[in-house]
Amino acid sequence: MTQRLLLIEDSPTQSLSIRKTLESEGYVILEAKNGAEGLVRAYNELPDLIISDVIMSGINGYQLCRLVKNDPDLYSIPVILLTKLDGSIDRFWGLKSGADRYIAKEPGFLNLMRAIRELLSESKAPQRLRMLSDPKHTPTPEEINNRLNQLLERLLFEATIIDEVRRIGEDILDLEVITEKLFALLTSILSYQAAALVVNQGPHSAVMLDCPKDLSTQSMKAYVGKIALQLGLPPLKDEVPRTFTMLDNTLTQPIDMSGLRLGLLVIVPHHNHIYKPGDHKVVRLISEQLSIVLRLYQSHAQRSGQTVPN
Repeated sequence: MTQRLLLIEDSPTQSLSIRKTLESEGYVILEAKNGAEGLVRAYNELPDLIISDVIMSGINGYQLCRLVKNDPDLYSIPVILLTKLDGSIDRFWGLKSGADRYIAKEPGFLNLMRAIRELLSESKAPQRLRMLSDPKHTPTPEEINNRLNQLLERLLFEATIIDEVRRIGEDILDLEVITEKLFALLTSILSYQAAALVVNQGPHSAVMLDCPKDLSTQSMKAYVGKIALQLGLPPLKDEVPRTFTMLDNTLTQPIDMSGLRLGLLVIVPHHNHIYKPGDHKVVRLISEQLSIVLRLYQSHAQRSGQTVPN
């Protein structure tokens, strides 16, 4: 089957030159003059690969790439950012936006052709259905705009969470202070019955709880301690009962960094409540950033003469 490439380029001269080069290699080229038009074509026609200029009015190449890579319908499509900008900062930002390749424009486009062949041969994505053949599945401009707004809102939400978690370790690197700030953040985002933070302290683990009166603290501690042991953390420092109440639909997220298990975050939903995939993603995001905070805490503890894992 002929492979279809979406070319997003606002310069008619550059677009013509690139299109002729790609067509000479047997590719079918879909064209768009800007990022917004390119996204509409991407949703409607699901190309095998996207090539986008970086500097464009409206949605630029970096933003377009982030939107593509964070959309469940588009994320598997390889993206090449093609640009005259070739500084180290530009390349870094391009790759951080999720681009599969960041390539400088050059006469003959040899590096572009090589990257296209590599990405198409490496692509393990299943064959995507062509929405164009079924008009009923073609998004309207309003739906495209709503989808973009939702993606941008989600990216902003995630960036805000990252910033909030990092703020936890800005001031006092004390475990009780860290935990108090963490539980306050979790409470503002999720509704839960109880939460626990387990921290690896070398020969043992410390556990901090946010536990209501209607749930036994000792039972919760025993439950969390058992999970922590199963996930490779040291036993809890304090003696805990051997028996505990099983808790349903618990959200459990290890906190790791560089192959070291620093801790564990456990969140217990209210009775008969099941967390959605979005809730799981938020907790994973919090745990990823919390690993930095715990590593700073452990470094501080080590300088203070306390035992920490190596």
